[in-house]
Amino acid sequence: AERTLPADEAVGLALHLVNAGFATGDLSYTYKMTGVIQQMVAVIGRAFSLDVDSASVSIGRFITHLRYLFVRIHQHRQLDEGQSAIGAAIRGAYPDAARCARRLAELLELRLGAPLTEDEVSYLALHVARVVADTREPS
Repeated sequence: AERTLPADEAVGLALHLVNAGFATGDLSYTYKMTGVIQQMVAVIGRAFSLDVDSASVSIGRFITHLRYLFVRIHQHRQLDEGQSAIGAAIRGAYPDAARCARRLAELLELRLGAPLTEDEVSYLALHVARVVADTREPS
């Protein structure tokens, strides 16, 4: 009898597989994701004229967000609540980060073949804003 994995377990398993791919698994996938992440960090640096330290805690946090995003893209389960109030608030509070996130979304669509939902772009903007703030004022 075929059984379906509960959604919360499926996400955990998928994230584990993504992490395994980064660590020791499918090297072609690892290289591709590493390249995508490096490109995204470079886009943020250029957009805000920043020297972004790829070893910083801020970038580590950003990469963790991206890993979850990659899992959602792979599972065809992107965050999507249409024109959410939270998304609008993020875009309104961080317009420069929102423009940068739109560029990052275009890059992801080119590299991964999947367009991002408005909610995903908004949350990406929030993470971009955090990277920029942390880089401008290191702790």
